[in-house]
Amino acid sequence: MISVGQLLSTESSCTATVVSSSTGSVAVTAAHCVFWPAAGPMAGAFPSHGWVRLEQFIPGRTGDRTPYGRWQIERAWVDSRWRDTGDIAYDVAFLRISPQRGRSVQDVVGSQGIAFTTPAAGTAVTALGYPVEAPFDGRTLRRCFTSAAAIDPSSDNALTMPCAMTPGASGGPWLTGFNPGTGAGTIVAVTSFHDDTGLLSARSLGDIGYALYQAADQNSGAGPNSGAGQNSAA
Repeated sequence: MISVGQLLSTESSCTATVVSSSTGSVAVTAAHCVFWPAAGPMAGAFPSHGWVRLEQFIPGRTGDRTPYGRWQIERAWVDSRWRDTGDIAYDVAFLRISPQRGRSVQDVVGSQGIAFTTPAAGTAVTALGYPVEAPFDGRTLRRCFTSAAAIDPSSDNALTMPCAMTPGASGGPWLTGFNPGTGAGTIVAVTSFHDDTGLLSARSLGDIGYALYQAADQNSGAGPNSGAGQNSAA
């Protein structure tokens, strides 16, 4: 599970995951971890609006130990409809991670598989994340599992599961076929938010995610419904 890590910005903490790509430099997270829109249901929770100033990605963090280093983020991609409306249907983002000493982040920590189809209701899913609010410390990877993920039609078919993870887990992967022994699985969604009833909700990657993934892997300006920003704090 060392491909999963903490994503730090100047004002917040999220979770991101290295995914298999041709360049070995791509990670997935939630859009609200990299861009704070002025509209939508989450807008009031943000201290400001616009691109978030990302500091570093710390894969495989365990407490104060960071054995796989701290990596800079070159660029992030979100759907332009997230920027314009804050609609949580578009709460998915992809990152391009800068190499270190000639090696990509995927070379160092491996990667998770990724799928862009929405899993059916009742699918077994594992969610991973670095929750920061009490009772969690933000420096330890946590895990939730459900043998039957639910589909919420009132929230644009979001995936949901009972899970106590708090903010900081945002952007964390939801994996099918997860093997606890190897830490490998296939990402089908990323955590978007949790509610007061103890449910964690995630956005399936879908066609939106696929377009952003391709743009990040190709380091391109992306298509008509996506936008990229320079996000490194360096």
